[in-house]
Amino acid sequence: MPRDGKPTRDKILAESKALVFEYGFSGTSIDQILERTGITKGAFFYHFKTKNALAKALIDVFAEEDIHHMNLALEKTAALREDPKVRLLQFIQEFIDMMSGQGEPYSCLYASYLYEPQQFDKETLDTIRDTILTWRTTMNKLITEVLEKYDTTSQVDLKSLSDHTFVIFEGAFIVSKALAGRDQTADHLTHLKNYFDILFTPKQG
Repeated sequence: MPRDGKPTRDKILAESKALVFEYGFSGTSIDQILERTGITKGAFFYHFKTKNALAKALIDVFAEEDIHHMNLALEKTAALREDPKVRLLQFIQEFIDMMSGQGEPYSCLYASYLYEPQQFDKETLDTIRDTILTWRTTMNKLITEVLEKYDTTSQVDLKSLSDHTFVIFEGAFIVSKALAGRDQTADHLTHLKNYFDILFTPKQG
């Protein structure tokens, strides 16, 4: 009966991600991964033929988890769709709640990769781009639904406003890492939620 190699693959992915956060992708060697995981070089190359294959697998898993959290927040707020502003605010609150329990500054694989894009092939970088566009599409839909029932207190550009949630996440991650204190993502998402609350007002008449 063949052995299940998933635990070994998952261990490689988990330890490799931690190393990338610590040293960057170019600064992470296969030897470091072997030392951290305690596996043989043969076992590593059984699961990942090249370091680039590992890079693609890492970002695929990270992006899948990211979109899973986004979809979960959409599902949890679906019952609020009759009032799209309330739904939008609660959608942001779902992530505030999630990040409030984060102690150490959160590390983002998107940023780690984009700091050294020359290390990755187009397919790997396209995964990051596609994930950002998925967030844009989701936020665009939520905000468009708000605009059907609400006016805005100032003029906004829908595309850049749709990107703003992702921008807040990434910016908060960087600030938290730079200051080496607690993770500040929940704080910055709270500012975003307050901004959305002030931005949208009921249509008159």
